[in-house]
Amino acid sequence: MSANGHGIATRAVRPDVRATALATASGPAATFATTEHFNLQVSRTITVSEANGRASIYLAALSSNLIALAFIGQISQLGVAFYAFALILLPALAFVGTVTFLRLVQSSIEDIAYAHRIALVRSYYLRISPELEPYLIALRGTRTAPSHGGPGAWQLTLTVAGMVAVVNSVVVAACAGLALVAAGVDSLAISVTAGAFVGAGAFALHHRHHRRARDSYSPEAIDRAAILIPPPQSADPA
Repeated sequence: MSANGHGIATRAVRPDVRATALATASGPAATFATTEHFNLQVSRTITVSEANGRASIYLAALSSNLIALAFIGQISQLGVAFYAFALILLPALAFVGTVTFLRLVQSSIEDIAYAHRIALVRSYYLRISPELEPYLIALRGTRTAPSHGGPGAWQLTLTVAGMVAVVNSVVVAACAGLALVAAGVDSLAISVTAGAFVGAGAFALHHRHHRRARDSYSPEAIDRAAILIPPPQSADPA
């Protein structure tokens, strides 16, 4: 305790030696962690941008193909040319939707892995500065971060991959119904019922793959797919 020039008592605060030593020792590590945090944030942004771009491409292809089908149906008066054009176009569109769905599922899993890695970096921040705990969300538990109570069927449908799965299942159903009509089935009820069953089966397959991919997710598998570190090569003898 000391007095300043105005006669006011002041307290000299000495810096914590342990905290100063820890901050000095962890300086490079904190810089590396901050850089990794930034890279992970950029990677998450890339996955979201790719998902939006792929979904937009698929929906644009779907809308343009439906317009083309409408023109062909008008010109041919729903004749043979319409069914031939539709049965060539819709399977190709279903293939585009399927590969789009598969990639969207992969992107969502990668986004989960990046979010897990960001949580690990935040837990490192708390080890250096525990006073930040009220302001940071840190990961608690094992490094594999097992999921407890995964999302339900409706929650998976709300994702971009789930939306594409529903739309693509409708395309598959329409293709099946048109195939029956082209084969000579005159009953509209039979074609619609068969198409509905085919569409429901297609959606069930999409949903099953989505759930299995989400349940079997592990950050280590994502890391092995994204980052390849070649083994050290031994020097050739002279």
